[in-house]
Amino acid sequence: MAGTAARLTAGAFLMALALAAGAREHSAPQTPWHSLSPEQQRILGPVAPEWDRMPGFQQQRLLGAARQYPDMRPIQKQRFEQRIRDWSAMTPEQRRAARQTFQGLRQLPPERQHELRERWLRSHPGYEKHGR
Repeated sequence: MAGTAARLTAGAFLMALALAAGAREHSAPQTPWHSLSPEQQRILGPVAPEWDRMPGFQQQRLLGAARQYPDMRPIQKQRFEQRIRDWSAMTPEQRRAARQTFQGLRQLPPERQHELRERWLRSHPGYEKHGR
């Protein structure tokens, strides 16, 4: 149970870091699920049930990740798929906690962020070797 919670938190943390660049634009229009290509729907399938309730900026971040997906190496695709499944399996409370944790991390000075990232990488051998 604790391992699952830790994996979900780590997955949410990494997904949030990977998608953070697009988080600044909160006024993006929503994109209806039916307007996504079959390939986008396949890649983003785990979040399909909640897609139409997501804010537009969140949809755009996920669409950006879906655009990058074909160019990812196999290990990167596997990590993306696991993270999106983990995120979709989280309860609203778990997601809220993950967002709060991420927001707290973003408020830290860059050197502290780097230190925490390095510590996480040391505790997850093999992550750095396979690329991000």
